Amino acid sequence: MNLKISLLTIAVLTWPLCSNAQTARNPLNLEPARVTLQKGISSWKLSEEIFYRADDMPFEKRSFLYDENGRKTAELKFVRSEADRTWNNTSKSEYRSEPGKETVMNLEQGQYTSMTETFPGTTGKPQYAITRSWNSDADDWSVNPSMRSEWQYDGNGRVTVCLKQMMNPATGQWNDFHIRILYAYDESGALTEEICQMWNTSLAQWADRGRYGYSNGSDSQKIATSYFYAADDWRFDGKTVYNYDKDGKIERSEYYRNSTDKVPGAYSIYTYTETAVLPAIAESIDIQVFPNPSVSFFELTVPNGYLGKTMQLFDIFGKQATTVQVTSPTTRIDVTRLAGGVYLLKIGESTKKVVVQ
Repeated sequence: MNLKISLLTIAVLTWPLCSNAQTARNPLNLEPARVTLQKGISSWKLSEEIFYRADDMPFEKRSFLYDENGRKTAELKFVRSEADRTWNNTSKSEYRSEPGKETVMNLEQGQYTSMTETFPGTTGKPQYAITRSWNSDADDWSVNPSMRSEWQYDGNGRVTVCLKQMMNPATGQWNDFHIRILYAYDESGALTEEICQMWNTSLAQWADRGRYGYSNGSDSQKIATSYFYAADDWRFDGKTVYNYDKDGKIERSEYYRNSTDKVPGAYSIYTYTETAVLPAIAESIDIQVFPNPSVSFFELTVPNGYLGKTMQLFDIFGKQATTVQVTSPTTRIDVTRLAGGVYLLKIGESTKKVVVQ
């Protein structure tokens, strides 16, 4: 879920610009933090995020678009005009993927290749995004994109690497990759760290520049702490506290410029749209699914009377996701190729709700 404000924008609009003020030197502050609270997957999709100064004045907005399968297709960014209090376009990122293909990126700068087999766990996940800026003279989006982002995933569908490159406006060609973001996870699959590196041309190697460290707050909070790299060490550069409702949706984010602040320097509010709802079902007690939620597989345990029957898994839109013939009391079901979400398992007359993360 892309849910992090630009702290650089906050620094400009909300905080005094002085020599000892936080200046958001972490390049990741320009990127959304990937913060989720794993209370289960719902059909609610983030449709809008509005950022406010401490005086409750809105100044930035993001809107999110999805396809019929609930997959994000675009993110639009706006800034608010103080003169006429209207929202003005700034950029649009279009998320794309090619069925049957995966972009496999070399970790060395500027190199990537493609292969024809879909990587396990990446079904429905974007392979790359194209970002365009708003051309106010033409009153339209720029013809040439300004940036391209590409992602690499592990076998559980978790993003491990992101590479970014800028368009050279003079040649209309992509420059070499100049930003690399690396992701780390704990044993449960929760994101623990993002490290941003920038290509050092003189040294011909990647150099650390920024980092997010993720930790749990209370039962309904998560915290993203921002750092920048200087003098061979990581320096604190602000934090964000995410507050969640009972369904695991982010309600409000609060942004602090140092660890002792009691009042946020800015905050954001979120709006959601329900894309589809899995019908209420009477779950059967004679079949068991473990683990549930699952990341890469689950084990289905059934009585002997179910042997020989076919297990079917349907997504929240009623589309059949996978089928497996059950030939033993316990069957291992691979879900690495399924998009994260809620599914309905059906075998014979028995049903069970399954969550894939």
